[in-house]
Amino acid sequence: MEMWSLCLFVEDKYKNLFAEHVETLDGYISSSLFVNEDFSPQRRSRNIFISNINSYLGEFHSNEYWQLEVLLNKKPSYDEIVKNINNLSRELGIREYKKKNNVCNEKDNDNFIQINKVQIKDWLKENRKSFPTIEVDNFYIFGSHIKKNNLNNTFPIKINASTAFGTGSHPTTQCCLKLITYLSKSFRPNKILDYGCGTGILGIASKKIFRKSKFTLVDIDREAIKLSKENIKLNNILSYQLYITNKYFFFKYIKKNNYELVFANILFLPLYNLAPLFKSVIKTNCYLILSGLLDYQIPRIIRRYNNFGFIKKKIILSSGWGAIIMRRNS
Repeated sequence: MEMWSLCLFVEDKYKNLFAEHVETLDGYISSSLFVNEDFSPQRRSRNIFISNINSYLGEFHSNEYWQLEVLLNKKPSYDEIVKNINNLSRELGIREYKKKNNVCNEKDNDNFIQINKVQIKDWLKENRKSFPTIEVDNFYIFGSHIKKNNLNNTFPIKINASTAFGTGSHPTTQCCLKLITYLSKSFRPNKILDYGCGTGILGIASKKIFRKSKFTLVDIDREAIKLSKENIKLNNILSYQLYITNKYFFFKYIKKNNYELVFANILFLPLYNLAPLFKSVIKTNCYLILSGLLDYQIPRIIRRYNNFGFIKKKIILSSGWGAIIMRRNS
């Protein structure tokens, strides 16, 4: 089956209207909104070509412009696509879109439509090729397609190779792993909570290094829960608790003074808001690892948690990201 992609930039206030409108295109399969760090009000005049854009999913960020990417299962007519999109542009009273030429005028970089044929690949095979083996301290993370473990490392962690995320390659995950190693030299928690577990790497790592601990993993995403369960089984871990974060399960994992170690590798805003909850579930003189933070966000998070009786014990920075260990003193 042939597949084609259609790309254009849309203003934030119109993104949902355009996302709904493209569903009417002949051969429509799906659409996604992306944010690009190079496509900002200060840098829009640069000569940007979509094929060279290093974009990332950002539907939860505040942006002036978005890249809308549409997948189609049949070859589209360029003229018909432009006509269809511009029907909405005229209705909204905004500048109309044009075909992308080989050379784009700088002022028109945000108002062209590009159509490309998608190269059909065995994406599982490609993902396995690009799945790196990762060594962080004594942890060795490898894909499930690799048959032989690295026996020189104390703690091998096997991850489902079909997943496109949660492979341990991101600096925030690696910072967490280093802090778990650091903490293990002087501390042995009995109960551990992985809040926002993703694919379960951190929970699995904690179980490998704190063998007698009881660990609980929770996440808001059902796909993450499914992947965590698969990865836990791959690592032959039998004793664990895994919950979706909702009102029904809330009281199963949120218990006062229940955990000696909690870690959360998520984002600044939820971490900021979770301070009172984490204070309630962590025992006095026990530890919290926070990650998913850009380096400039760390001082604000420290001040926030200081107000709830936590003190900073250690910070690790990597590639503009960082993670913190904090201890609950009161």
